[in-house]
Amino acid sequence: MISLEDEIKKNGLKVTPQRSKILQYIRENPGKHFSAEDIHKYVTVENPNIPPATVYNILKMFVEKGLINSFETNGKAIYEGKVDPHINFICERCKNIYDYEVESDFSEIEKNVDGKIISTSVTVRGICRNCLKELETAESTLVH
Repeated sequence: MISLEDEIKKNGLKVTPQRSKILQYIRENPGKHFSAEDIHKYVTVENPNIPPATVYNILKMFVEKGLINSFETNGKAIYEGKVDPHINFICERCKNIYDYEVESDFSEIEKNVDGKIISTSVTVRGICRNCLKELETAESTLVH
C-alpha cells in the first residue's frame, strides 16, 4: 500500500505536515463525509496554529488532484475520500449522507464528449428509510 507521503508526492504536491495530517484523517475514515470545519477541528487538536484558510486550500488542492472528492449540499462543501464513481444520497430530514455504488465507470460519457472525466459527483436527495419510518409512526399516532 502506498504511503500518504508518496501519494501526495505522486500527485505533484510537496509533502507538508498539514497535508499529511488532513489526508491521513480522510483515509482513516473511509465512507465518511466531512466539512472543512470538521477537518479543521481535527488538525488543530495537535497544531492549533493552522488557520481555516490553510485547510480550505489543501482540500481544494486535493480535490483538483483527484485525491479526494467534494460535493455541495445546502451551500456547504462536503469532502470524502471515496473517489470511485458513486451516488451520494442525502436525506433532507436528518441530513445523513449515504453512498451507493454505481455500475458505470462513466467511460461512455468520455466517449460522447471526446474528453476526460476528472471527477464525478452525483447527488440524490430524498428521505431515508429511518426517517420515513419515523414519519409513518408519527402519522399513525396522530390518526388514532
